[in-house]
Order: sequence, then C-alpha cells, then structure tokens
Amino acid sequence: MELICVNCPRGCRLSVEKGENGEVKVSGYGCPRGLKYGETEFLDPVRTVTGLVRLAGMRRPLPVKTSEPVPKARMYDVLAVMRQTTTRPPVSIGDTIVENVAGTGASLVATANIV
Repeated sequence: MELICVNCPRGCRLSVEKGENGEVKVSGYGCPRGLKYGETEFLDPVRTVTGLVRLAGMRRPLPVKTSEPVPKARMYDVLAVMRQTTTRPPVSIGDTIVENVAGTGASLVATANIV
C-alpha cells in the first residue's frame, strides 16, 4: 500500500505492507509520526469528521466535528446523523451536540459560537 503521510508538511511517501510474521512494515517515513501514521492507516484507519447540522429557526447551519477520530468505515454513519440533527441556539464552541454519534464513542461538538 502506498500512502502520503499527512502528519507534517514533509509529506513523506510511505510504503506499507504486511510482513511474513504478520507484522506491519513501513518504509519511507522521515519521523516517528510517519511510522505511526503508516501503521494506523494500514491496520485501522480513522478520520475526524466535519460537517453541518441545522439550527432551529435559522437559515445558517452550525459547523460541527467529531470530538475524536472515528473509524473510516463509520464516516458515512456519522454524516447520516449530522443530516438528521437539528439543534437550538445559543451554541458555544465545544458544546456537545450529539453524544456517542453513530455508536462510535465520539461526540459531535460545535465549532462556532451562535447566539
């Protein structure tokens, strides 16, 4: 598997494969963060999901994100919950909008102040 590391501006080109004993082999990284990124992307990729939810009585939506990265395979489940969610102002940055979104253990949190 070929990847470009996104953990720093260097953008190292990583090559990741499973070794003979089942271990993950990463090459091409320029720092320890690249090694960890390659291993994680190969074994269990995760993403922080961002999006918008409706605000009752307002035309402007509320930007939100997951409080922590969620499994990449569950991203669309999280987005489906965002589409179905409406909240009411006032909202402050960091307010929890949905707990345990789509059963991932992460919360949806506000990323803007709305009065």
